[in-house]
Amino acid sequence: MTNSNTFSPRLSAKLLLSLAMALLAMLAVAGSARAALQFDQVGVDFNEPPVLNPDGSPVVNADGTFVKPAFNRQAGSHPDISVFFKVATGSDSLPIEAPKVVEADLPPGFVGNPNGIPTCPAADLINPGQGGANCSMESQVGVVEITAWASTGSQQRIFVGLFNMAHGPDVPARFGFKYSAVVGLLTARVRPGDYGISSGSLAISQGESVESARVTLWGVPGDPSHDSLRQDHIQSIQVPKFNMPQSPALWQSIESKRPFLTMPTSCGDTPVGITVRGASWEEPGIFDERTLTADEDGTPFTIEGCEKLGFDPSAVVRPTSREADAPSGLAVDVHVPQPQDPYGYATAHVRKVKLTLPEGMSVSPSSATGLEGCSLAQIGIGSNDPPSCPAASKLGTVEVDTPLLDFPLEGDVILAKQNDNPFNSLLALYIAAKGPGFYLKLPGRIDLDPQTGRLTSTFDNNPQLPFEDLHLNLRGGPGAALVTPPSCGTYAAEAEFVSWASDTPVNQSIPMSFDQACNTGGFSPGLRAGSTTPRGGAFAPFNLQIVRGDGETNLSRIEATLPEGLLAKLAGVSLCGDAQAATGDCPAASQVGQVTVGAGAGPLPVYVPEAGKAPTAAYLAGPYKGAPYSLVVKVPAQAGPFDLGTVTVRNALQIDPTTAQVTAKSDPLPQILQGIPIAYRDVRVEVNRPNFTINPTSCKQMAVTSVLTSASGQTASPSAPFAASGCDGLGFGPKLALSLKGKMNRTGNPALKAVLKAPTGQANIAKTTVVLPPAMLIDNAHINNPCTRVQFNANECPAGSILGQATAYTPLLDKPLTGPVYFRSNGGDRELPDLVADLKGQIHVTLVGFIDTAKSGGVRTRFADVPDAPVSKFVLKLSGGKKGLIENSENLCSFTPKAKVQMTGQNGKTANSNLKLGTSCGKGKSKK
Repeated sequence: MTNSNTFSPRLSAKLLLSLAMALLAMLAVAGSARAALQFDQVGVDFNEPPVLNPDGSPVVNADGTFVKPAFNRQAGSHPDISVFFKVATGSDSLPIEAPKVVEADLPPGFVGNPNGIPTCPAADLINPGQGGANCSMESQVGVVEITAWASTGSQQRIFVGLFNMAHGPDVPARFGFKYSAVVGLLTARVRPGDYGISSGSLAISQGESVESARVTLWGVPGDPSHDSLRQDHIQSIQVPKFNMPQSPALWQSIESKRPFLTMPTSCGDTPVGITVRGASWEEPGIFDERTLTADEDGTPFTIEGCEKLGFDPSAVVRPTSREADAPSGLAVDVHVPQPQDPYGYATAHVRKVKLTLPEGMSVSPSSATGLEGCSLAQIGIGSNDPPSCPAASKLGTVEVDTPLLDFPLEGDVILAKQNDNPFNSLLALYIAAKGPGFYLKLPGRIDLDPQTGRLTSTFDNNPQLPFEDLHLNLRGGPGAALVTPPSCGTYAAEAEFVSWASDTPVNQSIPMSFDQACNTGGFSPGLRAGSTTPRGGAFAPFNLQIVRGDGETNLSRIEATLPEGLLAKLAGVSLCGDAQAATGDCPAASQVGQVTVGAGAGPLPVYVPEAGKAPTAAYLAGPYKGAPYSLVVKVPAQAGPFDLGTVTVRNALQIDPTTAQVTAKSDPLPQILQGIPIAYRDVRVEVNRPNFTINPTSCKQMAVTSVLTSASGQTASPSAPFAASGCDGLGFGPKLALSLKGKMNRTGNPALKAVLKAPTGQANIAKTTVVLPPAMLIDNAHINNPCTRVQFNANECPAGSILGQATAYTPLLDKPLTGPVYFRSNGGDRELPDLVADLKGQIHVTLVGFIDTAKSGGVRTRFADVPDAPVSKFVLKLSGGKKGLIENSENLCSFTPKAKVQMTGQNGKTANSNLKLGTSCGKGKSKK
């Protein structure tokens, strides 16, 4: 029966099998049957040429049969083969059932090559009215011996020639003979499982009741040992009658002296099997089937002598592009010499071809665009059904030249569907081509080095058939399947060939040169960034894009700093937990945007996400690497027919405590996924959550800055200009209230409370200066043990440096920021320390006030660098009494104390006032 093994990349080998099949078909004329049709005897022989008498005639036994030649078990030799069957007879000596179908399955690797042997036209075989066939002797490939019962009831032993017949495009080979005005045809077919040959007669004539038949095919039809058995239109009945050609020397030079049959080139101790099956006209669906592992004398069908076979394959590999870091196709030419020596041995058949491309030449992500994969069901390995693979799965073409056909076999190179292929792998290929009456479908495994992306293709367990040249071409162009190494130079591909005759490989190093567009390796990516609607103080999505040119070193890290005042409203946004952030499985409520990635070499990078694929997302997460927040970027690496899993990159969101500027620092970007290098060409981040990002209220010219790092450690600092618009249309009307509590008398140290309120939708505060009345001075006696900058940065300020408490309320956060107010060394030449509000909560902000004496004589505090952030309310409380910073130089209840307040908005507008201070002076208290 047909085996179900699947083989690999030898289309030409397949052709050879087809031809071999034809030969087997002739042999299969001696069929067998089961149930209704019963074989009484079945036999198969692989023999040396016939035993001859001195005059060149074959030696004949007493019963008229030929003396059996010696058995031939040499691998790659060219023996004669004969198939014999005899059906069971009844009490009347007649066959119980009339044979209709008799077919033989020859072992894989046994091939026949009718190519080059002249064919007999059908009209000459039929030769009406002339008895036997009228085919030329040059077209004879064997003989047929038949024992049949004529309609008169007499038994006949018939000996006729077997001829190579012309056949259509859907039949690999056909052979014919004629006896007693009956035409017999043997048709070959290629088994789709192991690509072995099955051959036989599918409609044996009932004009003569066939009892037995022996079909003999000559291994070398042109050999002189067959001269005495050559026949044209003459047939022998009862006693063989031989027609000797007048000029035996003719057969020494004719083309048909080339080998016709060839033994397998695989050896082993286990005999190969030949299956013969047959069915009758009476019961056409019931078969008698016999599998033979020995000849008629009991000699096992073991094959030996593989060490005598030659094997000298070679390969040439050429990229379609010689540019560095560019999309490229590939041309692979494999040559296996196939000498046609009728007295020598065939070249060992190719079992495995393994090709490893140079390091740096890898799969191009750009090829995924528009590509599709072919499933196992669509390719239909193991069947002769035409493949139904989508057109978009075809990567290139293949052409195979075989000595078995006078035309090349042509087909396609097809991409297999991920994980739905014989290897359950990410990548695999099929070679598929239509032969005469069969489809060749060979799977090839593609392995990718997970660290370098180096690509190795292996076609193993190829059909045991000969081919001389194989030409495989993968298409080039922008969407080519491969990308060349990143720099020019001479590289080497490595080829490994293994034959069916030996496990010892033949290795070859194949040079490949790339010497064009060599100016690669730099790193100067571009940056584009901005709000989609840059109106000052308004919510608007923010986009950032990084573009890397062809030939530049790949992008590895991204650090981007936003301009002052470009902030995000964190209030109401759920955060992605640490465990979820590690995998990117964050809740939808934490999503703040999406990411688009373009990757690949050439002008057509593939973009993720593609339409219909899983979307990308950017999620807001909590603290990470010392930053208060992080951005989790989740990119399902799905493009074309490939799914490389999910890429998750976490970005620390650092916030400058002085300016509140946001800096995003990414973790290293993955450089390779499952062996496919990711050449980042275009990275786009869209922060588009509604009412999330808010523009500055300052319209001064600013920039989005960056520090980008390449895979080789190079850095670049591209920037993108940024400026809001319409800031002068924003109002500015904050209100400040100052109040004192405690002792109002001279030398008293009152507590001070400042409450600032700002309307929503207006410009944010940029600067604030408050000048207290001249009667309120700094109490030098209470300036003790201020916090140094080192202590402040280490969060180790002494308790004596704490002056009070501050709290800031902002609509951008769920909770207010609060913290102590310190007296901190200014680290400069100013006489007094700074007043620093250290505000902590969801983020950390330090608000610095510079203290000195105004020209008017009052204590002046200047907050000169207030972050451009909306603050709805700000409360500052300075302690009084023994910890009070302020000392009264006169009784504050004796007059109405007023402070001078100057506030400037981020848009340049001002709000100045002489502010009356609230005091604790009340009824019943004298003004002293």
